[in-house]
Amino acid sequence: MRIFIAGTGFSGAMIAKQLVNAGHEVFGLNRKGVLDSVPQVQMLSGNVLDPRSLAPLQALPEMDVMVSALSATGVKDRNLYRELYVEGPVRIARMLPWAGESKCWLLGSTGVYGEERGEWVTEDTEARPLHHGGQVQLEAERALRAEMGHLSVLRLSGLYGPSRTRLIRQALRKRPYFKADLWSNQIHVEDVAGVVGYVIENELMPEVLLVSDDHPVQRQEIFDWIRQETGYVEGVYDEDHPGAGRNRGNKRVSNERLKGLGYRMIHPDYRSGLRHYLPSIP
Repeated sequence: MRIFIAGTGFSGAMIAKQLVNAGHEVFGLNRKGVLDSVPQVQMLSGNVLDPRSLAPLQALPEMDVMVSALSATGVKDRNLYRELYVEGPVRIARMLPWAGESKCWLLGSTGVYGEERGEWVTEDTEARPLHHGGQVQLEAERALRAEMGHLSVLRLSGLYGPSRTRLIRQALRKRPYFKADLWSNQIHVEDVAGVVGYVIENELMPEVLLVSDDHPVQRQEIFDWIRQETGYVEGVYDEDHPGAGRNRGNKRVSNERLKGLGYRMIHPDYRSGLRHYLPSIP
């Protein structure tokens, strides 16, 4: 297949690698127009914050599939965050003459769910985001759905992988701060790429699909395991620290529908996914 990936950052680059290795012809878009980690990808340069820079997309040959993987990691400005996630994919789609007929998979977020008492959420749970990030993500889904012929949203839980090991750094503080009983849901970037490759190759387009590992877990279990595995067992958890957070994101994400489609996790739980990174953390 001929596949276009809009955004080749942390997730997009891994998806590109997965698809190239599967024998697909892959095109990509980022601000620099290069992707050193996967040189087989035919890259274009463009910045969604500068609509004029996207004009070369009009000459892009028709694609069988588009994957929207734009990222606003680290962006604190609310208006900029919204522009990247809502306006960005729409601006790209409007430059593509074939967008109205193309299949598109959008990387979304489980942040669109407002549950904060440890409830389970599934694809049938109503999306009622309580916070700005989730509200923007839901708006982004609706905006892109209006532009693309066929859209499937892959709502990801907490993303981690190479260079994204925040949980480990938090756990290894001398006095880690967090609320012990908050539920955490994780997905390794290799499984994100695996799921994207799987749904594309099997032509699976559910309106919404939750992408999370098999094991929602309370924070203390993860932190205890990290400290035991590294031998760093001293220290006191501080639940009263201002940075410990409230109940935000305190839910359990079900991946039963994903597994029912036949996908098998590369990293079914946090132990499988995080263990590789433990030795590299001081």
